[in-house]
Amino acid sequence: MRGIAGTWTQVPEVMDSNRAIPATARGRAPRARSLGAAARARALLVPVCAALAALFVACGGGQTQGEAFDPRWKDDGGAGIRAFQQRFAGRRIPLGADVAVGVVAGAGAPELVGVPLDGGPAWTFAHPLDARPAVAGSVVVGLGRGELFALDARTGTLLWTRRAGGRLRGAGDDGETTVVSLVSTTGTRSVVLAVSREGLVLRQIEDSAAIGVPAVVGRYAFLPWQGRYVTVFDLQTGGEVARALLRTEVSHAFLLGGVVFFGGEAATRFDASIGLGAAGRASTARLPARELPGAPVWMTAGTEVLAPAASAEDRARLYARPRPAGSPGIEGERYVATYYRAAVGLDARSGALAWAHAGEADFLGGAAYAGGFALCDARGGITFLDAQRGAVAGRASLGRPIQACVVQADGLTAAAASARPLEAAAAVGASPVEAAPAPARRPVATDPR
Repeated sequence: MRGIAGTWTQVPEVMDSNRAIPATARGRAPRARSLGAAARARALLVPVCAALAALFVACGGGQTQGEAFDPRWKDDGGAGIRAFQQRFAGRRIPLGADVAVGVVAGAGAPELVGVPLDGGPAWTFAHPLDARPAVAGSVVVGLGRGELFALDARTGTLLWTRRAGGRLRGAGDDGETTVVSLVSTTGTRSVVLAVSREGLVLRQIEDSAAIGVPAVVGRYAFLPWQGRYVTVFDLQTGGEVARALLRTEVSHAFLLGGVVFFGGEAATRFDASIGLGAAGRASTARLPARELPGAPVWMTAGTEVLAPAASAEDRARLYARPRPAGSPGIEGERYVATYYRAAVGLDARSGALAWAHAGEADFLGGAAYAGGFALCDARGGITFLDAQRGAVAGRASLGRPIQACVVQADGLTAAAASARPLEAAAAVGASPVEAAPAPARRPVATDPR
């Protein structure tokens, strides 16, 4: 990459120029977008790339390293994040796809199998995986053997691929832009990429701070780091516009029910109370402390890289849905704890046992939705459980046994879940998944240099 002085600055790990391979391009070069002036920098920064739109594609998008993740930041008492939230309030946030995605081991490359939770055909996609794929918004993001890719979450259609190094931590998506968090191969640096639907890198951020699972809405990325901060980063100008300081551990930013949340050991809603986060008085939903088999957690650390195959920790998990409006708390006052084949419903205020359910195989993943829980098991079955009584409300199937499962239930309702036929679980083995052709893929471009 050519800097102001005309020297080349090496960009480790990530992009081969801006050579995306969007599925719709059919050999045509994607159009570039000019994103404004570059941010201040303390290490690698090439402001000429952002200043000159003609060089945008060649330079691989705006590049930023610098003061956005400076731990010497002086706490402003929440004034900055409060002012930004007031400007941000009322912005429409689209709901993500309701989908379960499983990882299937095969003789060749692993396969991803997906099925919409609210009805629709299942799909498959084969690709090497170095980490568990992430489901965010309307996309599924994966990384394997130096190739980063994104699929349409409902159909499995390939949206784009590009060269990338490191390992996948997580992703966020708002229907137009996908923000991906990676850890470098050496494990010493974080890389965040903002990628358009055409596969163009709009912004590349590198820093020594451990950046967790991001969220994005429009031009703003929400980046949790160091377990206590969330930086609001302007993807156009390349700088921090506000920072939230929280007193609960935070390593996830996510969109749910049309609202931004910051999560970890609890879930804090990004609303008018966010400026009180440093005082511990933001709109935070917590689960009651109680001992449970396997010591399950609500959210794994967002800075961890999850293996493609589920572990014992995945078989012992908590699932809950924070309220997107009203007083902070848990939707329906219910959360679920799983332990291998067992799932128990618990009161979100007291932790008291409300019901128990025995599954047909180990539960590997799940999500809470309004009125219930969608739990995905090792046989590839998805069971919808009524939140209040624990009764089976419906079933779906991925069609074959799986090694791991990621579930997203954003706009799913109890009525849509109960519309799935209960006999769907019997389809494990032979199903439409096995007959569905994998989406066509284009080869990865090689580095011409």
